[in-house]
Amino acid sequence: MRRSGPPRGWLAALAGCSLAVAACATEADSPPGAGGATSGSSGAPPTAGAGAAGTAGALGGAAGSSAGQGSGGKAGTGAGGGSGGATGGTAGTASGGTSGAGTGGAGGASGGSAGDGSGGVSGSGGSAAGASGTAGGGAAGSGGSGGGGAGLSGADPSSGCGETPPEGGLTHIDVGGTDREYIIKIPDGYQPTSPYRLIFTFHGRMYSAETVAEGGPPGSGPYYGIEAEAGGTAIFVAPQALSSSWTNEGGRDVAYVEAMIERIEGELCIDRSRIFSVGFSFGAIMTIAVGCERSDLFRAIAPMSGSLQNGCEGTEPLAYWGSHGDADPTIPLTSGQAVRDEFIARNGCDSTGVPSEPEGCTSYPNCAAGAPVTFCVFSGVHEPPPYAGSAIWDFFEPF
Repeated sequence: MRRSGPPRGWLAALAGCSLAVAACATEADSPPGAGGATSGSSGAPPTAGAGAAGTAGALGGAAGSSAGQGSGGKAGTGAGGGSGGATGGTAGTASGGTSGAGTGGAGGASGGSAGDGSGGVSGSGGSAAGASGTAGGGAAGSGGSGGGGAGLSGADPSSGCGETPPEGGLTHIDVGGTDREYIIKIPDGYQPTSPYRLIFTFHGRMYSAETVAEGGPPGSGPYYGIEAEAGGTAIFVAPQALSSSWTNEGGRDVAYVEAMIERIEGELCIDRSRIFSVGFSFGAIMTIAVGCERSDLFRAIAPMSGSLQNGCEGTEPLAYWGSHGDADPTIPLTSGQAVRDEFIARNGCDSTGVPSEPEGCTSYPNCAAGAPVTFCVFSGVHEPPPYAGSAIWDFFEPF
Protein backbone atom coordinates (compact mmCIF):
# COMPACT_ATOMS: atom_id res chain seq x y z
CA MET A 1 0.00 0.00 0.00
CA ARG A 2 1.04 3.56 -0.52
CA ARG A 3 2.95 5.07 2.34
CA SER A 4 1.53 8.25 3.75
CA GLY A 5 2.70 11.09 5.92
CA PRO A 6 3.41 14.79 5.72
CA PRO A 7 6.23 15.89 3.38
CA ARG A 8 9.52 16.40 5.10
CA GLY A 9 11.52 19.59 4.58
CA TRP A 10 13.40 19.69 1.29
CA LEU A 11 17.13 19.31 1.30
CA ALA A 12 19.49 22.22 0.74
CA ALA A 13 18.93 23.74 -2.70
CA LEU A 14 21.11 22.49 -5.51
CA ALA A 15 23.18 25.62 -5.87
CA GLY A 16 25.56 23.81 -8.20
CA CYS A 17 27.71 20.71 -8.23
CA SER A 18 30.45 20.76 -5.60
CA LEU A 19 33.94 19.55 -6.26
CA ALA A 20 33.69 17.44 -3.09
CA VAL A 21 31.46 14.97 -4.84
CA ALA A 22 32.78 15.55 -8.37
CA ALA A 23 29.40 17.04 -9.07
CA CYS A 24 27.53 17.34 -12.30
CA ALA A 25 28.52 20.89 -13.12
CA THR A 26 31.18 19.32 -15.33
CA GLU A 27 28.60 17.13 -17.00
CA ALA A 28 28.04 19.78 -19.65
CA ASP A 29 31.65 19.29 -20.72
CA SER A 30 31.42 15.51 -20.81
CA PRO A 31 30.51 13.72 -24.03
CA PRO A 32 27.75 11.17 -24.05
CA GLY A 33 28.52 7.53 -24.60
CA ALA A 34 32.18 6.89 -24.27
CA GLY A 35 32.12 9.95 -22.63
CA GLY A 36 -1.93 -7.85 -17.62
CA ALA A 37 -3.20 -8.12 -20.78
CA THR A 38 -5.44 -5.93 -22.92
CA SER A 39 -9.15 -5.84 -22.21
CA GLY A 40 -11.01 -8.28 -24.36
CA SER A 41 -7.94 -9.89 -25.87
CA SER A 42 -8.16 -13.56 -26.56
CA GLY A 43 -6.69 -16.12 -24.27
CA ALA A 44 -6.19 -19.77 -25.02
CA PRO A 45 -9.48 -21.53 -25.86
CA PRO A 46 -10.97 -23.19 -22.79
CA THR A 47 -11.57 -26.88 -22.79
CA ALA A 48 -14.78 -27.73 -24.63
CA GLY A 49 -17.65 -28.52 -22.32
CA ALA A 50 -15.61 -27.75 -19.22
CA GLY A 51 -16.71 -24.20 -18.49
CA ALA A 52 -13.07 -23.19 -18.04
CA ALA A 53 -12.11 -19.55 -17.68
CA GLY A 54 -9.76 -17.34 -19.61
CA THR A 55 -6.72 -16.00 -17.77
CA ALA A 56 -7.37 -15.85 -14.02
CA GLY A 57 -8.58 -12.45 -12.92
CA ALA A 58 -10.15 -10.70 -9.97
CA LEU A 59 -13.82 -11.72 -9.85
CA GLY A 60 -15.32 -14.06 -12.46
CA GLY A 61 -17.27 -12.96 -15.53
CA ALA A 62 -20.73 -11.66 -14.71
CA ALA A 63 -22.66 -13.82 -17.15
CA GLY A 64 -22.37 -15.69 -20.44
CA SER A 65 -25.22 -15.66 -22.92
CA SER A 66 -26.30 -18.54 -25.10
CA ALA A 67 -24.11 -17.00 -27.79
CA GLY A 68 -21.13 -17.27 -25.49
CA GLN A 69 -20.76 -13.56 -24.67
CA GLY A 70 -19.41 -12.76 -21.23
CA SER A 71 -18.38 -9.56 -19.48
CA GLY A 72 -16.17 -9.14 -16.46
CA GLY A 73 -17.58 -7.96 -13.19
CA LYS A 74 -15.98 -5.23 -11.14
CA ALA A 75 -12.48 -6.16 -10.14
CA GLY A 76 -11.96 -7.18 -6.57
CA THR A 77 -8.87 -7.36 -4.50
CA GLY A 78 -8.70 -11.09 -3.95
CA ALA A 79 -5.36 -12.48 -4.98
CA GLY A 80 -5.60 -15.05 -7.69
CA GLY A 81 -9.04 -13.98 -8.81
CA GLY A 82 -11.93 -15.99 -10.10
CA SER A 83 -11.26 -19.04 -12.15
CA GLY A 84 -14.37 -19.78 -14.10
CA GLY A 85 -18.11 -19.83 -14.65
CA ALA A 86 -20.24 -21.31 -11.91
CA THR A 87 -22.51 -23.46 -14.02
CA GLY A 88 -23.02 -24.48 -17.62
CA GLY A 89 -26.44 -24.35 -19.25
CA THR A 90 -27.83 -26.71 -21.79
CA ALA A 91 -27.63 -24.00 -24.42
CA GLY A 92 -24.04 -23.20 -23.62
CA THR A 93 -24.62 -20.36 -21.18
CA ALA A 94 -22.21 -19.82 -18.34
CA SER A 95 -22.68 -17.58 -15.36
CA GLY A 96 -19.62 -16.09 -13.70
CA GLY A 97 -19.15 -16.91 -10.05
CA THR A 98 -19.13 -13.70 -8.03
CA SER A 99 -17.12 -15.38 -5.31
CA GLY A 100 -14.22 -15.58 -7.72
CA ALA A 101 -13.86 -19.32 -7.24
CA GLY A 102 -16.62 -20.86 -9.36
CA THR A 103 -16.20 -24.32 -10.72
CA GLY A 104 -16.56 -25.17 -14.36
CA GLY A 105 -19.96 -26.46 -15.40
CA ALA A 106 -20.80 -28.69 -18.27
CA GLY A 107 -21.66 -25.86 -20.61
CA GLY A 108 -20.00 -22.87 -22.29
CA ALA A 109 -16.95 -21.01 -21.11
CA SER A 110 -16.84 -17.90 -18.98
CA GLY A 111 -15.34 -14.59 -20.04
CA GLY A 112 -12.05 -13.62 -18.48
CA SER A 113 -12.10 -10.97 -15.80
CA ALA A 114 -9.85 -8.10 -14.89
CA GLY A 115 -6.15 -8.72 -14.67
CA ASP A 116 -4.84 -10.63 -11.67
CA GLY A 117 -5.96 -9.54 -8.27
CA SER A 118 -7.29 -5.99 -8.49
CA GLY A 119 -6.03 -5.41 -12.00
CA GLY A 120 -8.83 -3.15 -13.08
CA VAL A 121 -11.40 -0.89 -11.50
CA SER A 122 -14.32 -1.81 -13.70
CA GLY A 123 -12.74 -5.08 -14.74
CA SER A 124 -14.00 -5.09 -18.31
CA GLY A 125 -13.78 -8.77 -19.00
CA GLY A 126 -12.76 -10.34 -22.24
CA SER A 127 -15.51 -11.86 -24.29
CA ALA A 128 -16.17 -15.55 -24.56
CA ALA A 129 -17.26 -15.49 -28.13
CA GLY A 130 -18.12 -19.09 -28.81
CA ALA A 131 -21.19 -20.38 -30.57
CA SER A 132 -24.22 -21.68 -28.68
CA GLY A 133 -23.57 -24.95 -26.98
CA THR A 134 -25.78 -27.95 -27.11
CA ALA A 135 -27.12 -29.78 -24.11
CA GLY A 136 -24.23 -31.08 -22.10
CA GLY A 137 -21.96 -28.26 -23.19
CA GLY A 138 -21.05 -27.25 -26.71
CA ALA A 139 -17.80 -26.00 -28.04
CA ALA A 140 -16.40 -23.22 -25.94
CA GLY A 141 -15.48 -19.84 -27.32
CA SER A 142 -12.08 -18.41 -26.71
CA GLY A 143 -11.88 -17.03 -23.20
CA GLY A 144 -11.00 -13.37 -22.70
CA SER A 145 -7.65 -12.87 -21.10
CA GLY A 146 -8.51 -10.21 -18.60
CA GLY A 147 -9.29 -6.60 -17.96
CA GLY A 148 -6.51 -4.89 -19.85
CA GLY A 149 -3.86 -2.47 -18.75
CA ALA A 150 -1.26 -3.34 -16.21
CA GLY A 151 -3.36 -5.93 -14.37
CA LEU A 152 -1.69 -5.03 -11.08
CA SER A 153 -2.41 -6.97 -7.90
CA GLY A 154 -3.33 -4.92 -4.82
CA ALA A 155 -3.51 -1.68 -6.78
CA ASP A 156 -4.37 1.71 -5.26
CA PRO A 157 -6.32 3.24 -8.18
CA SER A 158 -6.11 7.00 -8.71
CA SER A 159 -9.11 9.29 -9.14
CA GLY A 160 -8.41 9.45 -12.88
CA CYS A 161 -9.54 5.86 -13.39
CA GLY A 162 -12.55 5.90 -15.68
CA GLU A 163 -11.83 9.41 -16.99
CA THR A 164 -11.26 10.24 -20.66
CA PRO A 165 -7.46 10.43 -20.95
CA PRO A 166 -5.62 13.52 -22.19
CA GLU A 167 -3.43 13.38 -25.24
CA GLY A 168 0.15 12.40 -24.62
CA GLY A 169 3.22 14.33 -25.70
CA LEU A 170 4.52 17.72 -24.61
CA THR A 171 2.49 19.07 -21.71
CA HIS A 172 2.60 22.35 -19.76
CA ILE A 173 1.86 22.84 -16.08
CA ASP A 174 1.95 25.95 -13.91
CA VAL A 175 3.94 25.47 -10.71
CA GLY A 176 3.94 28.49 -8.42
CA GLY A 177 3.57 30.85 -11.36
CA THR A 178 6.32 29.19 -13.43
CA ASP A 179 5.46 27.39 -16.65
CA ARG A 180 7.00 23.92 -16.57
CA GLU A 181 7.02 21.26 -19.27
CA TYR A 182 7.08 17.50 -19.41
CA ILE A 183 6.57 14.80 -22.01
CA ILE A 184 4.12 12.04 -21.13
CA LYS A 185 3.83 8.74 -22.97
CA ILE A 186 0.48 6.94 -22.59
CA PRO A 187 0.66 3.33 -23.82
CA ASP A 188 -1.10 2.27 -26.99
CA GLY A 189 -4.32 0.49 -26.07
CA TYR A 190 -4.56 2.39 -22.78
CA GLN A 191 -7.49 1.13 -20.69
CA PRO A 192 -8.90 3.94 -18.49
CA THR A 193 -10.25 1.51 -15.91
CA SER A 194 -7.04 -0.42 -15.27
CA PRO A 195 -4.30 1.11 -13.07
CA TYR A 196 -0.85 1.51 -14.62
CA ARG A 197 2.59 2.03 -13.15
CA LEU A 198 3.90 5.60 -13.40
CA ILE A 199 7.61 5.99 -14.14
CA PHE A 200 9.45 9.34 -14.06
CA THR A 201 12.66 9.55 -16.11
CA PHE A 202 14.90 12.54 -15.29
CA HIS A 203 17.48 13.80 -17.80
CA GLY A 204 21.07 14.80 -17.13
CA ARG A 205 22.39 18.36 -17.22
CA MET A 206 23.43 18.44 -20.87
CA TYR A 207 20.34 16.56 -22.05
CA SER A 208 16.59 17.19 -22.08
CA ALA A 209 13.16 15.63 -21.72
CA GLU A 210 13.16 15.21 -25.50
CA THR A 211 16.38 13.20 -25.58
CA VAL A 212 14.99 10.91 -22.87
CA ALA A 213 11.66 10.44 -24.67
CA GLU A 214 13.29 9.84 -28.05
CA GLY A 215 16.14 7.67 -26.77
CA GLY A 216 18.88 10.03 -27.93
CA PRO A 217 22.07 10.77 -26.00
CA PRO A 218 23.17 9.37 -23.62
CA GLY A 219 21.49 6.34 -25.19
CA SER A 220 19.72 3.20 -23.94
CA GLY A 221 16.58 3.85 -25.98
CA PRO A 222 13.40 5.81 -25.21
CA TYR A 223 12.91 6.38 -21.48
CA TYR A 224 16.29 4.78 -20.80
CA GLY A 225 15.18 1.58 -22.56
CA ILE A 226 12.55 0.78 -19.92
CA GLU A 227 9.55 1.53 -22.13
CA ALA A 228 10.43 -1.29 -24.52
CA GLU A 229 10.59 -3.73 -21.60
CA ALA A 230 7.36 -2.62 -19.92
CA GLY A 231 5.10 -3.94 -22.67
CA GLY A 232 2.47 -1.22 -22.35
CA THR A 233 1.96 -1.63 -18.58
CA ALA A 234 3.40 1.75 -17.56
CA ILE A 235 2.89 5.45 -18.23
CA PHE A 236 6.19 7.30 -18.70
CA VAL A 237 7.01 10.92 -17.89
CA ALA A 238 10.13 12.79 -19.01
CA PRO A 239 10.28 16.02 -16.95
CA GLN A 240 12.14 19.08 -18.26
CA ALA A 241 14.50 20.95 -15.96
CA LEU A 242 14.82 24.72 -16.01
CA SER A 243 17.93 26.25 -17.55
CA SER A 244 20.02 25.64 -14.45
CA SER A 245 18.93 21.98 -14.41
CA TRP A 246 17.75 20.23 -11.25
CA THR A 247 18.93 22.77 -8.67
CA ASN A 248 15.62 22.75 -6.77
CA GLU A 249 16.16 26.40 -5.95
CA GLY A 250 13.62 27.38 -3.32
CA GLY A 251 12.10 23.90 -3.51
CA ARG A 252 10.82 24.50 -7.03
CA ASP A 253 11.73 21.11 -8.49
CA VAL A 254 10.19 18.99 -5.76
CA ALA A 255 7.06 21.16 -6.04
CA TYR A 256 7.12 20.43 -9.78
CA VAL A 257 7.24 16.68 -9.17
CA GLU A 258 4.38 16.89 -6.67
CA ALA A 259 2.31 18.94 -9.12
CA MET A 260 2.87 16.45 -11.93
CA ILE A 261 1.84 13.53 -9.75
CA GLU A 262 -1.29 15.35 -8.56
CA ARG A 263 -2.37 16.17 -12.12
CA ILE A 264 -1.61 12.73 -13.54
CA GLU A 265 -3.48 11.01 -10.69
CA GLY A 266 -6.56 13.05 -11.61
CA GLU A 267 -6.35 12.56 -15.37
CA LEU A 268 -5.12 9.01 -15.85
CA CYS A 269 -5.63 5.63 -14.22
CA ILE A 270 -2.45 4.94 -12.30
CA ASP A 271 -1.61 2.79 -9.31
CA ARG A 272 -0.64 5.28 -6.63
CA SER A 273 1.35 2.59 -4.83
CA ARG A 274 3.55 2.01 -7.89
CA ILE A 275 5.24 5.30 -8.78
CA PHE A 276 8.91 5.02 -9.73
CA SER A 277 11.78 7.35 -10.60
CA VAL A 278 14.82 6.86 -12.83
CA GLY A 279 17.53 9.34 -13.71
CA PHE A 280 21.01 9.70 -15.14
CA SER A 281 23.77 11.98 -13.79
CA PHE A 282 22.11 15.21 -12.58
CA GLY A 283 18.84 13.37 -13.18
CA ALA A 284 20.14 10.63 -10.88
CA ILE A 285 20.92 13.23 -8.21
CA MET A 286 17.35 14.51 -8.56
CA THR A 287 15.98 10.95 -8.41
CA ILE A 288 17.95 10.22 -5.22
CA ALA A 289 16.87 13.44 -3.53
CA VAL A 290 13.18 13.29 -4.42
CA GLY A 291 13.06 9.58 -3.59
CA CYS A 292 14.60 10.16 -0.17
CA GLU A 293 12.51 13.24 0.59
CA ARG A 294 9.20 11.91 -0.76
CA SER A 295 9.56 8.21 -0.10
CA ASP A 296 5.84 8.30 0.70
CA LEU A 297 5.18 8.91 -3.01
CA PHE A 298 7.72 6.60 -4.66
CA ARG A 299 7.87 2.82 -4.59
CA ALA A 300 11.42 2.46 -5.90
CA ILE A 301 14.16 4.50 -7.55
CA ALA A 302 16.92 3.70 -10.03
CA PRO A 303 19.63 6.38 -10.25
CA MET A 304 22.44 5.88 -12.77
CA SER A 305 25.79 7.60 -12.14
CA GLY A 306 24.52 9.65 -9.21
CA SER A 307 25.82 11.10 -5.97
CA LEU A 308 24.60 12.27 -2.57
CA GLN A 309 25.06 15.92 -3.50
CA ASN A 310 21.69 16.67 -1.87
CA GLY A 311 22.08 14.15 0.93
CA CYS A 312 19.28 11.69 1.63
CA GLU A 313 16.93 13.11 4.25
CA GLY A 314 14.61 10.74 6.03
CA THR A 315 14.79 7.22 7.38
CA GLU A 316 11.97 5.34 5.63
CA PRO A 317 13.20 2.36 3.58
CA LEU A 318 12.94 2.73 -0.17
CA ALA A 319 13.72 0.12 -2.83
CA TYR A 320 16.94 1.12 -4.61
CA TRP A 321 18.72 0.03 -7.79
CA GLY A 322 21.85 1.91 -8.82
CA SER A 323 24.59 1.72 -11.42
CA HIS A 324 27.96 3.36 -12.04
CA GLY A 325 30.78 3.11 -14.55
CA ASP A 326 34.11 2.04 -13.10
CA ALA A 327 35.98 4.75 -15.02
CA ASP A 328 33.52 7.64 -14.62
CA PRO A 329 35.54 10.90 -14.74
CA THR A 330 32.56 13.16 -13.98
CA ILE A 331 31.04 11.58 -10.88
CA PRO A 332 33.54 9.01 -9.57
CA LEU A 333 32.55 5.49 -8.63
CA THR A 334 33.19 6.25 -4.96
CA SER A 335 30.29 8.74 -5.05
CA GLY A 336 27.97 6.09 -6.42
CA GLN A 337 29.16 3.65 -3.75
CA ALA A 338 28.33 6.23 -1.09
CA VAL A 339 24.74 6.31 -2.39
CA ARG A 340 24.66 2.52 -2.25
CA ASP A 341 25.91 2.52 1.35
CA GLU A 342 23.29 5.08 2.33
CA PHE A 343 20.51 2.79 1.14
CA ILE A 344 22.07 -0.33 2.64
CA ALA A 345 21.92 1.43 6.02
CA ARG A 346 18.55 3.04 5.42
CA ASN A 347 16.96 -0.26 4.39
CA GLY A 348 18.67 -2.34 7.09
CA CYS A 349 20.42 -4.67 4.62
CA ASP A 350 23.46 -6.81 5.27
CA SER A 351 26.61 -4.94 4.28
CA THR A 352 28.04 -8.00 2.53
CA GLY A 353 26.42 -8.49 -0.85
CA VAL A 354 25.94 -11.45 -3.15
CA PRO A 355 26.49 -11.44 -6.92
CA SER A 356 23.37 -11.00 -9.03
CA GLU A 357 22.46 -10.49 -12.66
CA PRO A 358 23.60 -8.86 -14.88
CA GLU A 359 27.29 -9.43 -14.39
CA GLY A 360 28.82 -6.81 -12.12
CA CYS A 361 25.67 -6.34 -10.04
CA THR A 362 25.46 -7.06 -6.33
CA SER A 363 22.34 -7.49 -4.19
CA TYR A 364 22.33 -7.03 -0.43
CA PRO A 365 20.34 -9.54 1.65
CA ASN A 366 17.98 -9.15 4.61
CA CYS A 367 16.73 -5.68 3.72
CA ALA A 368 13.48 -4.31 5.13
CA ALA A 369 10.41 -5.85 3.52
CA GLY A 370 9.82 -4.42 0.05
CA ALA A 371 13.05 -2.39 0.07
CA PRO A 372 15.79 -4.40 -1.68
CA VAL A 373 19.12 -2.86 -2.68
CA THR A 374 21.05 -3.70 -5.85
CA PHE A 375 24.15 -1.90 -7.12
CA CYS A 376 25.79 -2.53 -10.49
CA VAL A 377 29.30 -1.60 -11.57
CA PHE A 378 30.07 -1.84 -15.27
CA SER A 379 33.07 -1.18 -17.48
CA GLY A 380 32.44 2.35 -18.73
CA VAL A 381 32.58 6.08 -18.12
CA HIS A 382 29.82 8.62 -17.42
CA GLU A 383 26.94 6.82 -19.12
CA PRO A 384 24.05 4.48 -18.42
CA PRO A 385 25.02 0.79 -18.39
CA PRO A 386 24.38 -1.14 -21.61
CA TYR A 387 21.71 -3.20 -19.87
CA ALA A 388 19.88 -0.24 -18.29
CA GLY A 389 16.40 -0.87 -19.66
CA SER A 390 16.13 -4.58 -18.98
CA ALA A 391 17.83 -4.51 -15.57
CA ILE A 392 15.79 -1.59 -14.22
CA TRP A 393 12.54 -3.11 -15.47
CA ASP A 394 13.44 -6.46 -13.92
CA PHE A 395 13.90 -4.61 -10.63
CA PHE A 396 10.67 -2.58 -10.87
CA GLU A 397 8.31 -5.21 -12.27
CA PRO A 398 7.88 -7.38 -9.13
CA PHE A 399 6.58 -4.42 -7.11
